[in-house]
Amino acid sequence: MTAIPKQKDAERVGNHYLKIGEVIQLIADLNGEYERFRMGDTIRCLILLCLYTGGQRPYELAASKWEAVDWQQKSLLVSRDLSKNKREHIIPLTESALMVLRQLRELNQDSDFIFPHRLNRNEHIRLDSLSQAVTRYREATPFVSSFTPRDIRRTCKTLMGEIGISKSLRDRIQNHALNDVSSKHYDRYEYLPEKRRALESWEQRLNEGTSVNNVVAFKGRT
Repeated sequence: MTAIPKQKDAERVGNHYLKIGEVIQLIADLNGEYERFRMGDTIRCLILLCLYTGGQRPYELAASKWEAVDWQQKSLLVSRDLSKNKREHIIPLTESALMVLRQLRELNQDSDFIFPHRLNRNEHIRLDSLSQAVTRYREATPFVSSFTPRDIRRTCKTLMGEIGISKSLRDRIQNHALNDVSSKHYDRYEYLPEKRRALESWEQRLNEGTSVNNVVAFKGRT
């Protein structure tokens, strides 16, 4: 088992997040003529999936394999060996998230990984590729405030709160470690229906003003 790499600045406490208009613009750009950002399909889909799953940790998605996806139950399981807090984490998948995964399945069906490395399909994508893609996007869209991949998680956490999703449910969606006695020792309920309803509300907010059904065809870059 390989150790989960620490992301740069992972221990720093930040406070920056994107406004909802900037997030909606980001989604529209990723579903539009995204080649101008010199961004491949796999990376843009990783960003979209992070958004539609409520701000999951990029590494946990990037390192997941297709076997983690339950198409019938519409969920993705982050295994203990990938999870930061070493607990399995079930993520409900909205229709928008499933749409992203279907595109990836068409693109990456030759690999066990959902997000395979461009040059070695037996490994998952490196997160420095994500950082580089976000940097190029920021340079091409100066009207969007500067952000890093880490800010996407904080953005989702903050904006989900603005639409009325409780902090406890947001914590569960993002698989934060819950340290109260009840959560640590007794509560084994997965809150899957509650998390699904919350993510569907979040999906609806994200898709306001965007045309998610008009997803562009793959350009063959990863």
